[in-house]
Amino acid sequence: MKSEIDLLRLHLEAVWDIRLPPLVQTEVELLPTTLLPPWQLCLAELTSGWQVAIWRSKTSALNRKRMLQQAQKALALPEAKKAPPGISREVALIQTASPTMDLSTAHQHARLLTEQDQNLLEAFQPGGLDYYLHLQRRPLIGTIVDGRLLSLAHSSRRTTEVCELGIDTLPEARRKGYALAATLVWAQIVASEGLIPIYSALSENEPSLRLAAAAGYRPFARSVKVESGIASSL
Repeated sequence: MKSEIDLLRLHLEAVWDIRLPPLVQTEVELLPTTLLPPWQLCLAELTSGWQVAIWRSKTSALNRKRMLQQAQKALALPEAKKAPPGISREVALIQTASPTMDLSTAHQHARLLTEQDQNLLEAFQPGGLDYYLHLQRRPLIGTIVDGRLLSLAHSSRRTTEVCELGIDTLPEARRKGYALAATLVWAQIVASEGLIPIYSALSENEPSLRLAAAAGYRPFARSVKVESGIASSL
């Protein structure tokens, strides 16, 4: 089992396609050879309470102090409250508890989708075939009722160690267990590949966090991202 700090590194590197130094200090900078994310600061807090500030590039001491203060305030907001403009808050979760639906039931509703299911995928998301059928999106798991695809779980990000869940459900099919079934089957297949399934959502996205909880996911980190342009307005 990976430690929380290892999970945080794997999660951030997967989502933002960045490369991080070892997260052993309370403040670090992105490696100089990495791609630049849209944020200037990522302040992450593990469930243990330990925090690390990750900076995109060199920033003046004054701006760092101000941005850290803004990030700390945002981190302390109630989970459902939306952050101020230029700041986003996220919860990263891993499956550590028993889901509310057993796997045998999930498999009765959701199955692996392939190129043979192009008609289902096109009806679900017109124009989305190239995205969903890309190798990086695998495994592609769908909940199908009466010949209609209602919920689709896929890997929104995939690395050699982790997969980040992407889950899309038709509005009329929500809160009926379809997304939960697809999520559970997706996680099982990802784990069978020797990869870690990770779930992340914005802190104010209550429906997504309810789904995560039902699927047995529990938080290992919360983070605040401060956009690069916000420093000039502080």
